[in-house]
Amino acid sequence: MSLSMTVQPEAILQQSVDKQRIVVTGTRGRTTLTAILIYVLNYYKRSFDYLISAPVHGITETSRMSDAPIIVIEGTEQNMLGFKHHIGIISNIIWSASEEFPTEDDYVKRFDKFADNLPKAGLLLYCENDPVAFVVGAKPRTDVLSIAYKIHPHTSESGNHFLTSGKDKVPVNIYGSVNFQNISGAKELLKRVGISSDQFYKAISTFPL
Repeated sequence: MSLSMTVQPEAILQQSVDKQRIVVTGTRGRTTLTAILIYVLNYYKRSFDYLISAPVHGITETSRMSDAPIIVIEGTEQNMLGFKHHIGIISNIIWSASEEFPTEDDYVKRFDKFADNLPKAGLLLYCENDPVAFVVGAKPRTDVLSIAYKIHPHTSESGNHFLTSGKDKVPVNIYGSVNFQNISGAKELLKRVGISSDQFYKAISTFPL
């Protein structure tokens, strides 16, 4: 069964009430970050469902719903609070004035509430390279584990791009500071659902543009 990003979070929650809900949010890059999670989990044929805003990076279907125990959801600033997430990841927080968020304080408070809404034993990941995400993520929260991640070490040679891990270099098809941050965030999150670093590097080297 497929879902749509236009479906209200309450409807998605009703269909995923028994699943572990992972919500990916942030101002920029969240679709690619969600796509990396989906791609790697698919690569290893893990049982999971997902909801993403667009068909990107080789993902042709924007949603999947089954009896899988996990669902990965791309959450917008408007709907991310409605999924009652167990794991949340914030890529960055970059405000621009809008009718819904006329001030930066209004905007940041939405992400702060997203982090505050994690349940007991919940997990929050956030990019420490982003100064606003760092402030939100580093705030102490009772019984919530917060994990900071930062841009993945990388190098470029003759127009080719590589992740560096110790002496190893892993070729990748995507590049740029936001994507290298997304790669790092996805790697840290996937550790929590049983994907090792070696497994992640093998899969991410084939992640398409």
